[in-house]
Amino acid sequence: MTLFVSRWGDPNATKHALVIHGLTSSSGSWTRIAQGLTAKGYLVTAPDLLGHGCSQRSTDYTLDAFVSALRPLFEPGQPEFSLIIAHSFGSIVGLALLTFLPSSRVIPVILLDPPLLPVQQVPAEERSANNIPKAWEMIVREITAIQTVEELQAAHPLWSKEDAVWKVLGAQLCDVEAIKGVIEQNHPWSFVHLLDNIPPNIKLTILMADPGKDVACKMSTVQAYREIRGTVVEGASHSIHREYPEIVLHAALDYITEE
Repeated sequence: MTLFVSRWGDPNATKHALVIHGLTSSSGSWTRIAQGLTAKGYLVTAPDLLGHGCSQRSTDYTLDAFVSALRPLFEPGQPEFSLIIAHSFGSIVGLALLTFLPSSRVIPVILLDPPLLPVQQVPAEERSANNIPKAWEMIVREITAIQTVEELQAAHPLWSKEDAVWKVLGAQLCDVEAIKGVIEQNHPWSFVHLLDNIPPNIKLTILMADPGKDVACKMSTVQAYREIRGTVVEGASHSIHREYPEIVLHAALDYITEE
């Protein structure tokens, strides 16, 4: 399975970051975060997920398929990642990739509003592929009724024009069958169990949207895990990296001491 990968920074850099986008987006959505990381000496790698951007389409959109497609980035001879930042469904993929990271060093992992959903939060009648929650219907609309750059900026005043342009491009390049596949092939939608066995060298931070907005991750979910740092970003929507990139960068670099 071939994935398209964007990269920013010096190919000879000694620090390597992996950033993973969410549904209906693409690697370009990380441009502002990548610029901040390259300024700190990182080479940033951002794949387009299966069915997204310029990456290959598939018929298998299970979590295992997304992980398998990214596996080549962790093979011998590839740079060892010392930082991971992931958004939304990309956070779920990121959690499933943690076992491939080196265990010999502390690695910060920053998850942005991950839709973990403990199974008890999903009503029984919505645990069937025949009863897709309204939230997922909204995701499909993002790529079937694409907003213009101007409409996105009006709706999200904290986004830069670049953010809005990449959001439009991501939606245009996203395969609707991929979104439907993710929805239908990952039921019941509950991934909170991925927090149960975080390797001890992983320093996990979860940044959550403001409860006054549409949130994907609740503080009550994170509080059950004492080793995880959970922070609500006041005023942020689900698109934390677009609205408050400086907060994301601070969380990512907070664990890293100057060498």
